[in-house]
Amino acid sequence: MVEGIRNKTLALMLFSSPYRSQYADHLCRIAEKAMEKGYNVEIFLYGDGVHAQMNNQTPKTFFNVGESLKRLAEKGALIKSCLICSQARGYIEGDFDEKLGKYPSSKALNTVEFCTIYGFVDMILKADKLLTFGSS
Repeated sequence: MVEGIRNKTLALMLFSSPYRSQYADHLCRIAEKAMEKGYNVEIFLYGDGVHAQMNNQTPKTFFNVGESLKRLAEKGALIKSCLICSQARGYIEGDFDEKLGKYPSSKALNTVEFCTIYGFVDMILKADKLLTFGSS
């Protein structure tokens, strides 16, 4: 681990759909390397970037973004997805479940937390570095 990196946070934002370009691939690879160096990593999916959270992705010739996000979350990365963008694209299947403390979704990775854009603002405020990937 690089001296001075521990406890620093890298925030990453994905705007583009995962298989439209290599933005999602690069985000995942940078996140993994940053975590190896000791960074805390937080990822925000926005716009068509919310498609990266889809369960059971089966790309045959492309980097599997869903599996990579799942591995990153297992290693401690925080992954948030825009609530409004996710609702608009059919990932949220009902109202907030008080008992579970989350929105129901059988279509999104269970490691993803849905939040409003204010969740991204909070992420930016505590981040030491911010990288954005894609375009709207």
